[in-house]
Amino acid sequence: MDATRAVAEHGPEGDRHLLEDIARAALARAAGGGATWQVRPGTPWTHVAPAGTARREQGWKLHVSATPLSAPVVLSRAADVLIRHESAFKFAATLKTTAMLVGRNYERGGAGKFITVYPADDDLFLTLAAELHDAVAGLPGPRILSDRPWRPGSPVHYRYGVFSGVRRLTNDGSYDVALRAPDGTLVADRREASFTPPPWATSPIPEPAADPSAPKKSAVVLLNDRFVVRGAIRHGNKGGVYRAEDRVTGAEVIVKEARAHAAAALDGTDARDLLRHEAAMLDALAPLGLAPRRIDLFEQGGNLFLAEEIVAGEQLRHWIAGRAAALTRESDAHARGLDPGTAVAMARELVALVAAVHDRGYVLRDLNPNNVMVTPDGDLRLIDLEMVTEPGTPAGRAYTPGYGPPEVVAGPETGPAPERTADLFSLGATLFHLASGVDPVLPPDLPAAEARPVHERFAVLVGAAGHVHPAVAALAPLILGLVAHDPDGRWSLERSRAFLAAPPAHRAGAEPPGDRLPAGARDLMLRDGLAHIIATQAAPEAERLWPAGAFGDTTDPLNVQYGAAGVLAVLVRAARGRPEPVARGLDDAIGRLAAWIDARLRDVPRILPGLYFGRSGTAWALYEAARHLGDDAMAGRALQLARDLPATWPNPDVCHGAAGAGLAVLGLWRATGDEGFAKQAIGYADALVMAARRRPEGVMWQIPRDFDSGLAGLQHYGYAHGVAGIGTYLLLAGAALDRPAYLDLAREAGDTLARVAIEDGDCAWWPSGEGSPRERLTHWCSGSSGVGTFLARLGALPGEGHRLHLARRAATAVRLARWHASPAACHGLAGDAQFLLDLADATGDPAYRDWAGELATAVHARHAVRDGRVVTPDEHHVDVTPGYNTGLAGTLDLLLRLRHGGGRMWVPGEAW
Repeated sequence: MDATRAVAEHGPEGDRHLLEDIARAALARAAGGGATWQVRPGTPWTHVAPAGTARREQGWKLHVSATPLSAPVVLSRAADVLIRHESAFKFAATLKTTAMLVGRNYERGGAGKFITVYPADDDLFLTLAAELHDAVAGLPGPRILSDRPWRPGSPVHYRYGVFSGVRRLTNDGSYDVALRAPDGTLVADRREASFTPPPWATSPIPEPAADPSAPKKSAVVLLNDRFVVRGAIRHGNKGGVYRAEDRVTGAEVIVKEARAHAAAALDGTDARDLLRHEAAMLDALAPLGLAPRRIDLFEQGGNLFLAEEIVAGEQLRHWIAGRAAALTRESDAHARGLDPGTAVAMARELVALVAAVHDRGYVLRDLNPNNVMVTPDGDLRLIDLEMVTEPGTPAGRAYTPGYGPPEVVAGPETGPAPERTADLFSLGATLFHLASGVDPVLPPDLPAAEARPVHERFAVLVGAAGHVHPAVAALAPLILGLVAHDPDGRWSLERSRAFLAAPPAHRAGAEPPGDRLPAGARDLMLRDGLAHIIATQAAPEAERLWPAGAFGDTTDPLNVQYGAAGVLAVLVRAARGRPEPVARGLDDAIGRLAAWIDARLRDVPRILPGLYFGRSGTAWALYEAARHLGDDAMAGRALQLARDLPATWPNPDVCHGAAGAGLAVLGLWRATGDEGFAKQAIGYADALVMAARRRPEGVMWQIPRDFDSGLAGLQHYGYAHGVAGIGTYLLLAGAALDRPAYLDLAREAGDTLARVAIEDGDCAWWPSGEGSPRERLTHWCSGSSGVGTFLARLGALPGEGHRLHLARRAATAVRLARWHASPAACHGLAGDAQFLLDLADATGDPAYRDWAGELATAVHARHAVRDGRVVTPDEHHVDVTPGYNTGLAGTLDLLLRLRHGGGRMWVPGEAW
């Protein structure tokens, strides 16, 4: 049955059941209804296995690739083979999932794996591979890069990997399913974009013997016997983009690759069709001189390649960012971004670009700052034209988040290409970025039926950003006119030209109005955020109380970073502040959440020490909740968990390691007076003293290279993983425990950070670590905010007041970057604003508290409404998750501190 027809016959919900029905039909054919088989539907996989069988722990397994169009036939034929041999397997649950697996941006190591087969032994592996190949040969499916094809061009592939595997808690605080090496050690099952089995895994399929007469492979990659690849610009599932030398002309060119069956759609098209279409669009627009010139289009190795002229210059996004970075003085805080005159001139060019394409009868469909180049002469040109087409032409949905019009975002996956009015919305969003350097990505309001019109949400963002970006204020009528929710209500290009011909005068040097969030709006955001967290907590039997995103969901659900402990600590702080009316429900919520954590304190295979990813933060948060609830037994269990933390740990950092555990036990010592915690704190500090290494720039700490960690070998300057966080712990421990050696080492840490600071004007930034690019980072994790958090406290030591000068420069850098950050605490506005409050406390200067309020305004500008409540998005701007360091709880902690005062959470000795 044709896949499109099959989906149609199954009705609106057909995609959910179509593939499952095909698998059940195969069971019925083979076993009279499948009585001895189990079918477990799920998301994203449906599992099928003989009843009562158990998978091997690991071994050689098979993958069968498919496109959304071929998937029903591939599954039907493959299922007959697998059921006949009683082999367990899983498959993508829906055609939408299948499309995601072959999507242009899917992770390359896992892309294309429509069916996964778990043979019971290697003999069955060989049998199944041969029969599956015969069953599905000739059906389209992409090459699976992590695997080896069974035969050249076969949809059947194989690799060594986990079956049931060994679930483990890694040293970095996330769960994975690992392989067991012959010596019993556990190692990650890495899915690279190449066939890389572990060294002990001997393939059941003998490697072909090398032909000694065959010519040796050259290190030079030559395409079409003409283009010499000089380097990759990027790799993606749909194919790479390369810089190459044209041997015919000697010119440097761009070569784009489209892999066979990647980005495949239900209409049978794939990335190759998109690339052919892009070549045709380059030819169509060539007479206008506004896009690269096509040089060659050719096939090689089953993939398609497009060579095109290289456009000198920078993407508009990078061009704008470079000019924003040039602002380095406190006085620039109300002059961010382009000056209005330059913005208006460039806006005229953008309008002209869009008009030229529209005049040729096309719609761009994906206009955004990545697809516009600024040449060295300041001219604008278009690149990446694969989405350009005629309105009404059948096409897949295409948009970039923040730049897609609502009718496209909410539209079908495939259908007629939108009218040219869709480009008007994208033009308005791109003009906003031109004027501010900010992506207008806004999390959706839910439920959708109650969502605010997009124009209304843009008005909030434009109004707030216009206080800081004069170009936004100058272009605001045009931006808001173009992003009207109703396509017919958007300003035309003619009206846009007329506006830009005589824009409202901007008063040079005029002080714009303040951008402090009104207290009422701030309190509403606080009350609604707390209410949202309470209302969305899952049932007590849930494994995780709130979603935390793709990676967050793999971490310990009790941790501070993404999990329940960080949320609990914020609820306790809120209850102590008693903001009405939410306070009426806070104690009950705290009791339920604390009980949920308490019941799971020992449910991990081992206790990790880190403050944010381990269980030291969990113990600290639960103890504070127990104190609030007056539950001595719960408090005792929290304290015992802290006592049972590892006494030593190879990672020295705050997030995962010894410094973080030290901060927690130091905080518990101050709260309880228990000298056992003082001894633990000394143990961690002594270990950090021993681990310190003197480098040319000063004292550093390295995460050991042989430590089983994704961070192994790093030497960071920031708070989360490096000098600033470790220095903070040594400083606090030295002062509290009267250990001058710790204070001396903290001073050395301050010297190190002073040496590596990037200072310009009134600003100071820091790179992430030794050997890293000299990028100007500003956040808690790495950059000005985290380093400033340390320096603000170091400056309180006798003779160390000069540290505050550098902390003030860090604050200016943070303030200037406020519109270019997420709302989150780890690398966003909540953590940055906490540092500004720290500096206000350290210096007595109320200006820094006002600056923190400015950051709260930037947070509010991106808010969503969920079930009638005003809530702020997570670190990606696209969802609302409660995690402390990555989501809503961290923002609420900031709002509580702004409203009620108090110290910094997770810093010993500072009252919450």
